[in-house]
Amino acid sequence: MPHYKRAPITEALIDIRTEVSELRFEDLQAIRKSLSDYPKEETRTLDEFKFQLGTEVQAASQRRPWALLFRNQENNQVVQFRLDGFTFSRLEPYETWERLSSEARRLWGVYRQVAGKQKIARIAVRYINLFKLPGDKVEPEEYLNIFPQVPQTLPDELRNFGPFAMSLPMGQPDLKGVLVINERNALMAEPGIVPIVVDFDLYVDDPVVSGEDELWAFFQRLRERKNLYFEACITDKTRELIS
Repeated sequence: MPHYKRAPITEALIDIRTEVSELRFEDLQAIRKSLSDYPKEETRTLDEFKFQLGTEVQAASQRRPWALLFRNQENNQVVQFRLDGFTFSRLEPYETWERLSSEARRLWGVYRQVAGKQKIARIAVRYINLFKLPGDKVEPEEYLNIFPQVPQTLPDELRNFGPFAMSLPMGQPDLKGVLVINERNALMAEPGIVPIVVDFDLYVDDPVVSGEDELWAFFQRLRERKNLYFEACITDKTRELIS
């Protein structure tokens, strides 16, 4: 994939979900000592609802801590350590896959030191792109090869669709995974700009990996597959915008 000087990536993330084990939230506290470069901390909670049947139906809710989230000083890198896994995100400005995966692998190692060796239930890469298309109104096919299609036989004044959201899951048989292409329009923040979000979410359940090297080699394959779809989904006119 070419290196685009004005890459439209607003967030890129690597996610690893593990099977829930005996890991406790208290165990995650030890992670802090290894994250001096991520000084901003938050606790994320999980709401649980319990129903009890009997002569009367009783319901109760409980909120319990589930994850620790850390941000770097610049607020452009975020890592979340959960009882069921780990997520690392790079916000804009995006740098390179090598930096993203290298930092994710380092932080995953920090998590493993506390959580121990757990079975990996799901892995994913996700890239969220914001394309800022010039004009007050655009024909999507000028910039994208995937979009909601409106019949050309309609009068022009009836073809200008409003807010939209599209989700297209596509099986990846060789990876034993699924790529979901999400597309929607964003709020118009700048005059003369039509913003469209194209979000690639590629995941694999129960990946067959026997060690760390195989795990990160698999992530490289996911990234290459995402790139294949990215290039297929944009036109040369879009490439001119982001080059």
